[in-house]
Amino acid sequence: MLDQLDRALMRATSRDGVSPARARQLRWVVGELRRALDREDFPRGARASLSDLFAAEPAERYLDLAARGELRLRAAAGAPASTVASVRVRMDCLEILARAAKVPVVLPERPAMQELKAPVGARQRSLLHGWLEAAADRPGADAGRVRLFALVGVVLDTGARAGELCALKVADLAPDLDAVTVVRKPQARSVAPPTTERHELSDHTRAAMRRWLDVREELVQHVEGTRTALWVSVRGNHAGVLDADGHARLRPPGMPLMPRGLARAYTRTVVQVNADMVGRPGWEPLPYRLEQLRRAVEPHPTESSQD
Repeated sequence: MLDQLDRALMRATSRDGVSPARARQLRWVVGELRRALDREDFPRGARASLSDLFAAEPAERYLDLAARGELRLRAAAGAPASTVASVRVRMDCLEILARAAKVPVVLPERPAMQELKAPVGARQRSLLHGWLEAAADRPGADAGRVRLFALVGVVLDTGARAGELCALKVADLAPDLDAVTVVRKPQARSVAPPTTERHELSDHTRAAMRRWLDVREELVQHVEGTRTALWVSVRGNHAGVLDADGHARLRPPGMPLMPRGLARAYTRTVVQVNADMVGRPGWEPLPYRLEQLRRAVEPHPTESSQD
């Protein structure tokens, strides 16, 4: 049966339109399913075939164990339960795997999404634009702040998600920086093909982007391999592996940002910016999640086409 599961994973991740993020989610769910099957308290009949694994009782049992954090690769005492969004992602992945294996899946009712936090208001966005313009050419500005100024500008002009931002290349910018090309990835259970959009960049964003590209050029000078990513790290960080002496290996500055790294960098720098802006008339602290900023805008691409 595990061979059936692996074949379903291979078929699901190799299909056109499956994003790298979705492929990681599918591998994550398959890993949890394998750990669930090793448990003595998991329904015994689920081990017979993939159809049996995706039956109502095993599927619900898997989702329950996963939601309570009992299928993590590294168990941690007091680990928080999964979010509603994580549960919904698991259910999406079960449906994708079942379709790839051409077997039915019986899932419980999909949990309702939690109420979204309020997005950033128009007044705050206006003040932020002014701050971007004033700070873009400030001599000696911190590299992380320069990157945030440009990043926030692109978000406000395009409404791009973290994964879409990380996929941007320098070549996606127009030569005069008046526009950027963004590839929209299908979300949740959508199987629609990616869409390529061209968005005009505001004067604020163009000024911030010029400053960031200068900083970025210095950061990538000594990086080996590809240097095409628009957003790169501004300081060294742990690569998650140990060298021969058992010390954590550092990735140098100038490496491409991944969605999690981008989210952490955004939050870290927003803390600093909020401190700088405190007390200014009309200013309210920026949210610490990029998603709240993204949902505050309704982008209007100048061109759009399906890939």
